[in-house]
Amino acid sequence: MKKKILLLVFGFAFLAAAIFIYHQSIQKGPLASVEKYKIYYDTPTPEIMKQLSKYQMVIIEPVFYSAEQISLIQENGTLVYGYVNSMEADLWNKDLYSRFDDGDFYKRNGERIYIEEWNSYLMDMKSSHFREVLLDETEKQIVQKGLDGVFLDTVGNIDDRFSEDRDERTAQQDGLILLLKQLQKKEVSIIQNWGLETVQRTAPYIDGLMWENFEYKEISSDDWSKEWMEKTRHLSRKYRFSVLTVSDRNHKESSRLAREKGFIHFPAPEGYNYNQF
Repeated sequence: MKKKILLLVFGFAFLAAAIFIYHQSIQKGPLASVEKYKIYYDTPTPEIMKQLSKYQMVIIEPVFYSAEQISLIQENGTLVYGYVNSMEADLWNKDLYSRFDDGDFYKRNGERIYIEEWNSYLMDMKSSHFREVLLDETEKQIVQKGLDGVFLDTVGNIDDRFSEDRDERTAQQDGLILLLKQLQKKEVSIIQNWGLETVQRTAPYIDGLMWENFEYKEISSDDWSKEWMEKTRHLSRKYRFSVLTVSDRNHKESSRLAREKGFIHFPAPEGYNYNQF
């Protein structure tokens, strides 16, 4: 009798442990085991693809790759995420740009907003047509080519460009959440770039958040950065998403700070020239 009871106890304990481990593995997401990653936006060569395959995760510009090239990079277990610009229309990407309607562009006083630094235009996430184009682009560049997920760049524009207009910022966030939900239906893993305020709402739908310009000297002396670093750390633990940080200087100190907070750090070449190795 005692033997049966012991067997039952051990059986239940084993089952409980298995369930716990299972749920933990689900919650941690696809980026949980990543310790080293690379951003590379240029066209690939055989040597470049060989270099990319040495990382646990890479972020690339999928327009320049075929499905076969993606598969080669993934052969050794490398996760491949593809760049999609979420809040700007890049003029260099003529195929994607041609699919936007006039109503997809955000306007002030009836005029489109040109961003000279990146040769792009600010887009309106409230537009259902714009979100459909982004979904189609994700299907074409991410899903059909077999990438592991999408890297949504420029989400931070929602925080930065609408900081003085809370209602508009909320409306843009609402549109983004609709997009994220549609991407979830396609079972697409999502990394969001920037948007520390916006991620307070988008956290349930993403697997990763990137914090660029994660410079030790600036963060350690800036109260705003320190406050948002702690908020982001707590939020990432609550929703089990990974935080990816990037700096182009103070690598030793920046990497150490990132590790202390449980973040994954990428020491970028000086000037954020991501295409260097």
